[in-house]
Amino acid sequence: MEPHDTVPHVSERFVSAITLLMSGPLIPSCHARVALRQGADAPVEHFVIDASPRDLVYTLHRADGELVDDYDGYTHTRRSETPVQDIPRNSFNVEHFAARLAFPLSLPVWGRSFDGYRFTGEAVADGDRIELALVHAKDDRVTGALTVSDDFRMAVKLDTPTLLIEYTEIAAARRARVNARD
Repeated sequence: MEPHDTVPHVSERFVSAITLLMSGPLIPSCHARVALRQGADAPVEHFVIDASPRDLVYTLHRADGELVDDYDGYTHTRRSETPVQDIPRNSFNVEHFAARLAFPLSLPVWGRSFDGYRFTGEAVADGDRIELALVHAKDDRVTGALTVSDDFRMAVKLDTPTLLIEYTEIAAARRARVNARD
């Protein structure tokens, strides 16, 4: 094996956290408060989410109760729009940024061509949480972290210089609407 062909060693902790993130259908439904900052100097916005990753649905409200988004991934509709908005089936990353921790494959951390970050392989445990180190795709000096909770079986915080998404007060979700007739 040539030196450039070597695979970096990653810890069992890292593999466990990535496995949890990749298990979308097994991510439990949740109700949580959300803090979202989009931009280095942007203010933090506050939301409440009810998400059911298994059902590919979520409802997102501002902290004051205003409906922001109501998405159904099975029917590919955004019901918060009037009229109901159909989302093309080949669309990717249709989730509102505040909803993306519940749908971790939509996070911009996987090193894909359209992602801003990739994992370094470093994982640090802090109680039930595992913090996965991130590095910017184009500038190794820019770093961030994705925090995964083993207790909640989901990502709970993404923190980079230009994007913060954090779920707090996480509880079992009120059942998100599965179809428009609910």
